[in-house]
Amino acid sequence: LPKMSFILQNVTPYSLMLRAHAFKDAEAKNSDINMGTFNYPILMTADILGYDVDAVPVGKDQLQHLEMSRDIARNFNSTYKKEIFKEPEAMIVEALATLPGTDGRKMSKSYDNFIGVFDDEKTMKKRVMSIMTDSLWVDDIKNPDTCNVFALINVFGTSDEVETIRQKYLTPNIGFGYGHAKSALLDILQRYLSGYREARENLLKHPEIVEEKLRLGAIEMNKRLDVKMQEVREVVGVN
Repeated sequence: LPKMSFILQNVTPYSLMLRAHAFKDAEAKNSDINMGTFNYPILMTADILGYDVDAVPVGKDQLQHLEMSRDIARNFNSTYKKEIFKEPEAMIVEALATLPGTDGRKMSKSYDNFIGVFDDEKTMKKRVMSIMTDSLWVDDIKNPDTCNVFALINVFGTSDEVETIRQKYLTPNIGFGYGHAKSALLDILQRYLSGYREARENLLKHPEIVEEKLRLGAIEMNKRLDVKMQEVREVVGVN
């Protein structure tokens, strides 16, 4: 990948890198920006284009990286007048594109507003109960479509659960407040994540399963990368 990244740097406009969100965020913070940060989108591009994929699952906050990868692929193909790289499409599940965190911003570890998949019960409850809401009273009509709690219920709950809770939001004088919604969300998350937690516990007891999967995956993906790298070397003329 470093070799692929180096070659791609030579067909990547400086102006494109200046538009990268990571660079602009670092610049806004007056950070001492290094070339690792500046060139990171090109390394990510190599990681995408090197495996000849047709589509990449991304969230909205990662969409720019994929768009830059498409731009770089197009520049390379145009420069060498040969279709070496595909321009992969973005796969975005709209309901999962941006999960709200406990403070209403996008959920992110860097904001410390996340609910951890493998949090223990006490930690998860604390995080769920800290989700920001408006100040409407327990008997008031509430808008589920603007509520951070309901946004998560909508993703992880069953269709019946989502509709039942939606109606409770919209029905006045039934004694349904945000605390009740958070309790419902907590139950939904505990149920939804239970299978993943059990699987994780099993893998922690048997790390050899993970190591073997990684080994086989590396063999397969390195084969694909070697084939693509050979195509790139031939068209660039560095064999």
